[in-house]
Order: sequence, then structure tokens, then C-alpha cells
Amino acid sequence: MLHRLRLRTGLAVVAGLVVAGSPGPALAHGKPNPRPDCSAVAAGKLSRAVGQPTTVTSATTGATAAGTSYCDVRAGITVRAHDRSTSVVQLRLQVPTDWNRRYVQLGGGGFCGSIPTAGTSGDGTVDLGYAVASDDTGHVGGGSDASFAYDDTAAQNTWGYLSEHLTALAAKAILKAVTRQTTAYAYFVGCSTGGRQALIEAQRWPGDFDGIVAGAPANRQNYLAPLSQGTRELQNRDADFRQIVDASAAAVLARGVLAACDGVVRDGVVDDPRTCRFDPATLLCPGGTAAPDCLSAAQVAVARKWYDSPRDERGRELYPGGLPLGSEGGWVGADISTSPTGLSGGGAYAEQVLRYLAFPTDPGPTYSLRDFDPSRDAARLAAMAKVYNADTTNLDAFRRAGGKLMLYHGLADPLITPFGTIQYYEDVVRRYGSLARTQQFARLYLLPGVYHCAGGPGPDRVDWLGAIRAWTERGRAPASVLAGKVSGGVTTMERPVYAYPLRARYDGSGDPNAAANWRPAPGPRGRR
Repeated sequence: MLHRLRLRTGLAVVAGLVVAGSPGPALAHGKPNPRPDCSAVAAGKLSRAVGQPTTVTSATTGATAAGTSYCDVRAGITVRAHDRSTSVVQLRLQVPTDWNRRYVQLGGGGFCGSIPTAGTSGDGTVDLGYAVASDDTGHVGGGSDASFAYDDTAAQNTWGYLSEHLTALAAKAILKAVTRQTTAYAYFVGCSTGGRQALIEAQRWPGDFDGIVAGAPANRQNYLAPLSQGTRELQNRDADFRQIVDASAAAVLARGVLAACDGVVRDGVVDDPRTCRFDPATLLCPGGTAAPDCLSAAQVAVARKWYDSPRDERGRELYPGGLPLGSEGGWVGADISTSPTGLSGGGAYAEQVLRYLAFPTDPGPTYSLRDFDPSRDAARLAAMAKVYNADTTNLDAFRRAGGKLMLYHGLADPLITPFGTIQYYEDVVRRYGSLARTQQFARLYLLPGVYHCAGGPGPDRVDWLGAIRAWTERGRAPASVLAGKVSGGVTTMERPVYAYPLRARYDGSGDPNAAANWRPAPGPRGRR
């Protein structure tokens, strides 16, 4: 039985994993690559390895679109909580015929509820020789619906902190059974909820993975949804609950921010929102009434609140950081509802969290975001934050095991503020005494002009798996990663992204869309 602690966590988007190059040779052990035998999985041994009842539901052969043959194993892990509630984690593991003895686990998104690689999203990694697994975090449903967790301890625990650990145990046991070889290196790559899952692994299960990539992590999950996303929704509603800042106002702000902050290279990218000062009041319409090219007084007031950290009625910060300058192009959908009666994506997510995850006793489907008062109710979030959050700075066991951690965040993220990730990393630096000591095992990369996990005007495609593998296996600490922007199958922009706090600066000559014309430069520390 699982103990009483009901650890839980947050948001997610399927990891936008980009892999490039060849997988490299198998380990030099003098033997040919192991050939998987799909029929060799023993359920009894599997349950003992996982510590929970585990059953292989199918084991078949398949092939990727590129023709790579693999063993396709589906399994279910039954999780039982103290109150006898149960949750079943459904997972998929793909083992290529020419396995390179590296295992990659991909994180989920939102509330999950499906297996990210159930279609073809893991095939590119399989083509490179990696075994790939992912899971549904213990329930079946849509990624924006949290009702699966309603008064269900097992479902809350599984989604919150157990699913990725159990999947890792099961996948490694299956790999050993079907290949008769142990896993040489294990990697986890995830963004958003997947980024939170990545940090859960580093913090709570430090022996599962050798290298971890955590993108745009929802690591303060139980505070993020109500106090950041939910507060923005409430700030943007008038007395009749009508939106104040709409798509038109967001477009006005986007133009104003770019005019003030686009920098030396006019490419539509705010290189670093921390180095620009912009006051929405400069866009105030004469008389304070909104017009096509300016803002109403009410819209200016909301924009100022959104760019600032959310605060309670006494002005105290509720969450570290507001929306970054340069994120305005991504507000529609994430922060601004596209429906005249519905909530924005962030607001709807916050309401689901409040109904089914945020409190020790779930208020249920009749609870509304409007019932939540940040000033009054913020303290009530602490109990379940212990279940879901991945915000501890204690990475001692992971570091001692030789683990390597890469964090990244888009500097134009309109859903999860990058300032929270910057704050977390600075807190880790404080724990380990210096930036140099921290960078021996954990590094942060800030991607200019990138929205939530991907998208935006900036270069958003990075070979994170290649970078974490090079660091983990060959000791090549990544001073920078190469980020690219692809449109219509063509790379239109490339830029180096240096490890925080360095940033890229255009050297003033040549094509600014070519990475070779950018150099490292000192960047600001912290959120401001």
C-alpha cells in the first residue's frame, strides 16, 4: 500500500523532443547489439522489479515510418493507495532491433490521460537506436480534464509523483527481459507537466535517470495554477466577468513592446525581457477609452498587473514573476479566452486544479475559479503542494549519483512564466554555494522569443537529447545549445543559446539568422 502522503503536480505538454545526428555505436563490449525477443517478458518477475502488480498487455513487432523495426510492449501497473483506491498506469515501450542500450522516457502534458508515444511521436528517437517509453500517468482522459482525481488518492499520487518512477522501473525490467542486457544510460526529457515530472525524478527518484531535461517546468504546480494562471484570469475580468484585455489589446501591446524592446536585430524577438523597460501606459488612448491602436485605462491596469508578479490585496508576491515582455503574441488562448463565455486555457486549467487537486478535500465540479480568493485561500494550497510540487532545491542524491540536469524555458512563455524557473535555478545555486559548483551538474538555458515549450518568433528547436547525452556520457558540459527555427521544412533562423547567465549577442556583421554571427555576452542574474 502507498503511504498517506498524496504528492501531486501540474501542467504539461508532450515534450517537443528534437533529435539529430546518428545514435552513435553501441557500447564497446565486443558483442553485437542485443536483439529483442518480444515474447520473453515474465509478468511475475516484472511485478517484483516494479514493486506493484504489473502486467504485460501486449508485445508485438512494429516498424517506424523510416523502416526501423522494434518490439512494441504495452503494460499496466496497478497502484494502490492507503484508502484502497487504485490507479492503473498504462505504458508503452518501443525497443529497436538494433538497440544502443540507451533508454529514453518522455514526459506528458497537461493532466495527461493518454500515452504520448501511442502514435508516432517517439519514432524519431527509436530510429536513432534508443528504446523509448511513455505513459498515461494512471488514468484515461483528456489533458485538460482533472476530474479523474476527484476524491481519488491513488489517482492523485500516481499523477503527482509516482507514474514516471514506476514506468522507469517497468521499462528497464522489460528491456532486460527482452534483450538480456542491462540499460547502460537512461534519460528523461519532458516539458511543462513533463518538465515537472523531470524534476520530480531528479528530486525524489535520483537513481532512475543519468541525464534529465526539464523544459518550462510546472514545478510549483499547486501554486502555479491558482496563483499565477488563475489570478491572471481573475485580473482580466470586469464586474460582469467580461474580458478586459482581448485579442485586439494584446496586438496593440505586442507592437508597443517590440518597438521598445526588439533590440539591435529587428527580427520580432525580444532577446531578454529582463533588460527592457516598458510601461503599458505609453499606449493609453486619449480619454482612456479603447481604440484600434491604443488601450483603455482598464486595459493598461490589467497589463501592468500581468507583467508584474501576482500579488495579494496587501501587495505581497503570490508567485515568482509575471508574463514576460515579448509573450503577447501567445496570449490568445493561453491567457485570453477565444470564447465569449469560456475561460482562457490557463484559467480553465486553474479551475480544474482547484476543483480536483488543490485542496486536501476536493470541492468538486460546482467549485468555480471565482470562488477562489488568492488573498484568503493561498495558504490552503500548501498541504497538496507537498504532493505535486517539484520545487525542492535538494538535488544532493542526484548529484552524488553523477546525474546531469538541463533546464530550459522560453523567454516569451505566455502560460508558465520563465521567471519562476529562473528563481528556482537561483535557489539551487544558493544551496550549492556558487554558480560554478551548480553548473557542474545543473545548467539553465533561456530561449529568446519562444512560447510555451515551442512556438513563438524565436528559434525553438533544440537537440536536447543529444546535448544531455554528450554531457552525461562524454563529460561535455554544454556551454551552449544550437536553437533553430523551422518553417515549411526549412531552417530560417539559428542562434546559440548559452548556459545561464550568459546570453547571445549579435556581433554586428553577417546574417543575424546565422548562429556563427552571435557571441556569448554577460546576461542579468535573477528575475530582474
